[in-house]
Amino acid sequence: MKRLIRVTSMLAFAGCATTASTTAVPAKKAAEPQKLAITNVIPFDLAACGPRTLALAPLTGDALSGAMLSLNPALQECFVDTTAREGQAFDLQAKLTVAETGLSIELIGTGASAKGKACVEATFKKLALPTLPAGSKPVVAQTPVPLGAQTVKFGDNAANDIAGTLRLAQPSWCPCYAPLAAKAPPALAVDVEVAEGGAVKVAFATSDTLTACLTEHMQALELGTTATKLGWPLLLDNSYATEVDASAPAALRFQQLEGMRAQRTADVLIAAGQRTAAALAFDDLAGKYKKKPAKGLLEELQKKCADVAAGDDAQAAAVKGLVAVLEDAQKLVLAEKTKDPQWAAVEPQLAQQLTSSTAEVVRVEGQKKNDLNACPKAKY
Repeated sequence: MKRLIRVTSMLAFAGCATTASTTAVPAKKAAEPQKLAITNVIPFDLAACGPRTLALAPLTGDALSGAMLSLNPALQECFVDTTAREGQAFDLQAKLTVAETGLSIELIGTGASAKGKACVEATFKKLALPTLPAGSKPVVAQTPVPLGAQTVKFGDNAANDIAGTLRLAQPSWCPCYAPLAAKAPPALAVDVEVAEGGAVKVAFATSDTLTACLTEHMQALELGTTATKLGWPLLLDNSYATEVDASAPAALRFQQLEGMRAQRTADVLIAAGQRTAAALAFDDLAGKYKKKPAKGLLEELQKKCADVAAGDDAQAAAVKGLVAVLEDAQKLVLAEKTKDPQWAAVEPQLAQQLTSSTAEVVRVEGQKKNDLNACPKAKY
């Protein structure tokens, strides 16, 4: 589906920039502007500005994996710049180890330049990880580093270079996007004019706090010295959002739903890890109670069993959140494939994910019943 987004962008915005022609023309005839193809129109995920706040205590391997997955937007953003990539095939894994002494990061594999690796490491260091209790074993998780399909390319023409510079600057505009939080971003487009000498003039169709902030950032950029005008769309999505902008292009809506799916999957992993931690704590105390029953231990055991049940509820809620996103994605695909057969390519995998996730809800709900049945009663 990333290819769909790319095609949509190119068809919608190619040829929307002009620059003064340098071709020889007959005397007394004004130079006509040339239309230039703009291909550096790549969606920016506001979630790349993260990380979002995560409840990771107690920290487990699953919870750490979920936290790593939640950073996918920022990790993919690392590689929009081609200088972050090396020529060889991309096969990069990140291994995080959390010990009492702190976090260590190991990158394994190929495809990332020193710049790309530095960006990945800086992204993981933004995670707010809980401190492990004294005597704890290190918590380890390893996941693939995601790679987006689209990169900014320079050298085609001055206008496309300007578009590329604007796109690579997007992460520095995160303070402008911060008020959107978990909202679906608006559809924005901007007219950019660069005068000879480099002066930049920016004009949005709408004027509000967001566009005023973006204007300030854009006009501070160095965009060259060739007199150029272009219309540049800010294709925005937000994997942290709880809704999708129904007016956005279908491919952009699907990309946002894919991002939301990854975030809901991260929530499922974190909830599963915390439920496991609660179950292990219960089992440990149950073993002590079995060896030497005591009233105080029984009350504590009942409390820990309630914690397990609460973990079941949190896990079920997380899976249901994932199911809701998958259902929205399936509705979108079913509607769009009647217009474009390319959409049918993602339907089988999406249906499989929805079936397995729906079954997981049933499994977790049954798990809670079993856990409650195992809880000690007052006359245990």
